[in-house]
Amino acid sequence: MTETQHTNLIDEDDIIEIAYDLFLEGAMDNLEPADQLIFALQFEESGAAEIIPLSNHWDDFITEQTDVNQFSEVIIGLAQSPDAELDDIFARILISRHPTKPFHHILWKK
Repeated sequence: MTETQHTNLIDEDDIIEIAYDLFLEGAMDNLEPADQLIFALQFEESGAAEIIPLSNHWDDFITEQTDVNQFSEVIIGLAQSPDAELDDIFARILISRHPTKPFHHILWKK
C-alpha cells in the first residue's frame, strides 16, 4: 500500500525573504556600480521584492516534468511611486518552494 505524501511548500513571505537574501549576496558581483548605488539609495523609499506569475524567462529551466506550482518568480526593483508597479527591475529570481528540493536561478539587470 502506497501513501501519497503531501509536502508543505515554503510560504510566500519566506520565499520573498530568501530571494532578497540571495539578491543581496550576489548584487555586488552582478550589478553595475551605478545600479548598486541607485538601489542602495532608493530601495527603502521606492523598492520592493514581490512574487509575480511565472514569466517566459524560465523556459530553459522549467521542463514538462517540472511542477511549476513548486516554484515562484520574485522580482526585485524600484517603482516610480509607492502605488506603481516595479519598473526598474534589478533581478528576476526563480526559486523552488519545495523545502527538500532547493533551487534558484537569478537573471540580473544588464
